[in-house]
Amino acid sequence: MYYLFYIPVGTEARVRGTPWGTIALAGASLGAFLYFNFTPGSEPDFYRFALYPGAPSILTSITSSFLHTGWLHLLSNLIYLGIFAPPIESRIGTVRFLAAYLCFAGLANLAQAGWMLAYTPELASMPIVGASGAVAGVMGLFLVRLYFARLKFAAVTLMYFQGFTRANKFALPAFVAIVLWFVLQGIYQMAQPVEGTAYISHLSGLAIGVALGFLMGLAGEGRLERRLFVGDRYAERGEWYAALGEYEGYLAKRPNDADVLIRSARVQRVTHQSAASQSRFREAIACRLRAGQVEEACDTFDEMKRLLGDVPVPSGHLLRIARCFEERGRPSDASRAYEAYGRHFPEAAGAGAALLKCIDIERRVLNNPGRAHYVCQELLKLSLSPDVEKLARERMDAVMEQLVRQRIVMRASIPKRANPAA
Repeated sequence: MYYLFYIPVGTEARVRGTPWGTIALAGASLGAFLYFNFTPGSEPDFYRFALYPGAPSILTSITSSFLHTGWLHLLSNLIYLGIFAPPIESRIGTVRFLAAYLCFAGLANLAQAGWMLAYTPELASMPIVGASGAVAGVMGLFLVRLYFARLKFAAVTLMYFQGFTRANKFALPAFVAIVLWFVLQGIYQMAQPVEGTAYISHLSGLAIGVALGFLMGLAGEGRLERRLFVGDRYAERGEWYAALGEYEGYLAKRPNDADVLIRSARVQRVTHQSAASQSRFREAIACRLRAGQVEEACDTFDEMKRLLGDVPVPSGHLLRIARCFEERGRPSDASRAYEAYGRHFPEAAGAGAALLKCIDIERRVLNNPGRAHYVCQELLKLSLSPDVEKLARERMDAVMEQLVRQRIVMRASIPKRANPAA
């Protein structure tokens, strides 16, 4: 006897942020299951919220999707929901996702009720429950928006008579896996429907999800994101120019995507296009600052400096980055950023103040008077206003005193050599 069991366990599509809508739906289904199974006298309420083909309504078509007949029924739907819903929710937003899910729940269950009335009217009093139709709708959205992503499966092969058991895993493109699932649902419905399994709800939910995905314009967004997916694959294999072509094709449509600008800059650095890489890094920093992502802009600036050396960025951006480094407790990086501002923009009104800030950090925080002395010398070479020049000379005097104290301490710490015997 031979059995093959397989179940999806994940997807390559990354989730952006916390999928609160998915968590809420899963929690509502689990909460309803626990309430109706462990609360005495709750059975009448269970059947009141179920959908009956003989008396359908929009309300019960939705509420019935939160009801399940057993642990296996509930867990199978939660597994599929947990795999397909978070990537979709993170791309279309929680509000649109929840609206789409409730739409799928209602329409798929009503389609199942209509089928039963038309072809099995003797079952008109049988309740329809479960989130299968709604989850199938989410799979339809996934098929349109993330068709290029691969689904990961775990499989177990059991051969009882041969005493053989083997577990393995494999992956399939989402398009292949979901279309195959759709075909199997149709075969099951036509061949020998299993009593209690709403295959029509599955089929109609998937079809409605695909249709709504196209109406929402998700196909175009999917084709655009596929360029990133393919570009990352090329980059992993070291096919740098192919990866760069995909990234640049994406940026032609979405020029303000900071993450992709950084990916492009990294590849350009590897392919020795330093000027183009600098430009992409600067664009990414500007995008992050416009979005209020100052800490992320600091990280991007830090990576750019590490890969390309001292690269000038606009004066306003550089000051914001310097202040952010200082607030994040990174005085060394803050000092370098303030110094870069004074060196690259010596004619700017704030150049003197930036170098004074650099001197104070080196002298007071980093205890590096040698570096502070060098910056003081550079500052005094600039054309300064009387007030700034006075402050600079005061800093120079303080730095010189600190250097003298350090030399005295160092001399005192050096052991004296004993005089050789005569």
